[in-house]
Amino acid sequence: MSLLDASLFGAASVAVSAASLVATGVFHPRVMLFGPGIWRGPSRQNAVALTFDDGPHPHYTARIAEVLARHGARATFFCIGRELERYASLARELLDAGHQLENHTYRHDTGRDLFSASRLEGDLERCQQVLVQVTGARARYYRPAVGIRNPAVHEAARRVGMTVVTWTLAARDGARRLTPKRALALAERARPGSILALHDGSPRERSPLREHTLQQLPLLLSRLRERGFSFVTLSELLSA
Repeated sequence: MSLLDASLFGAASVAVSAASLVATGVFHPRVMLFGPGIWRGPSRQNAVALTFDDGPHPHYTARIAEVLARHGARATFFCIGRELERYASLARELLDAGHQLENHTYRHDTGRDLFSASRLEGDLERCQQVLVQVTGARARYYRPAVGIRNPAVHEAARRVGMTVVTWTLAARDGARRLTPKRALALAERARPGSILALHDGSPRERSPLREHTLQQLPLLLSRLRERGFSFVTLSELLSA
């Protein structure tokens, strides 16, 4: 290999490494490359925070809340603002049951909003306004759409005064059906302070993925309870 070839190879390797690092920062929930964020809570108590994204949904959210109630579990729902507007009464029922509502953007846009701090700031603020109407308070925590983070996402969160939250473990039920095997594996991997990510919302009126989440949620909760975990809201977990 000539000196020129070696130099080009080295430059290409550096470029590939840099691209890999950036991709990790964008997608990996535990890597906060572009700004501060939270992916787990303190381990001082044997508790986990269940979180649900993309709701409220008229067909699934209430049914998920019923399962949670049967297991004595409180959860945190990262809500899409436009769905909050449509189903405000459902969101208030979640509050009355002791659950926590937080910001998951207004539009749930995975395009231009994620690459423009000013556009995303406006979107997050619009969701904040809806949350104030529903809950009486601004949200403290923000889960980016699809969990994607970059400098624009963190800057928008800073401007609106929220903390970015990802997760410790995810059911991945937004893209894959939650099977009994995967639900049990999720329960076994949980540790004190874990933040678990699931979904209650769907862009469709009926969703096979959400039906599977509903079917396996009791199994997940039962196994976590057998392991001695309690179920608390995100704020409770982080203040422990």
